[in-house]
Amino acid sequence: MLNIEPSIIAPLSIQLFAIMDPLAAIPTLLSVISNVPEKEVNKLINKAALAIFALINAFTMAGWYILSLFGISMPAFKVAAGIILMAIALDTLITGHKPEKLDIGEYIIVPIATPLIVGPGTMTLLLTSAKVYGIINTLIASYIAFILTYITIRNARIIVKFTGETFIHGLGRFMSIIIASFAIEMMASGINEYMSKET
Repeated sequence: MLNIEPSIIAPLSIQLFAIMDPLAAIPTLLSVISNVPEKEVNKLINKAALAIFALINAFTMAGWYILSLFGISMPAFKVAAGIILMAIALDTLITGHKPEKLDIGEYIIVPIATPLIVGPGTMTLLLTSAKVYGIINTLIASYIAFILTYITIRNARIIVKFTGETFIHGLGRFMSIIIASFAIEMMASGINEYMSKET
């Protein structure tokens, strides 16, 4: 029987959406597609969405098995993951954008899907959540976050038209606070587990 826990899925989907943070990618995305026909834009975004979907499945289902080959313990990974998430949150909070840059000359699918949306923070959260909450709960939460992300990037032009870039940057900074809070909880959990093993 599948152990599906809505109490875990709901907050986890919010955390995943926050770390994927498609709103922070909107200004960069718009600067790249400004001269691209609407029909072509939709095709590119759909391809990027497929890449995002494939990546979240791969890291949720197989990521931890790959890491286990290196003999990394769960407490150690939690602390390392928390540090990475905190670094990303602080960079976003201070600069107002994600740490990864997008070269306009690059092919749009790869940088939009990764690392702008599925970057180190997303990968880390997926790996950790799959181990802590189970693959099924993590997959469901990631699918919810994916749907919200797809709706966001698909309607990027409309969102900026009605809200303005200032609002987008402000919301991105608010998301960074959520990420930072989750990072602290993850590091604390890892340290507590490590101390428990030592005692």
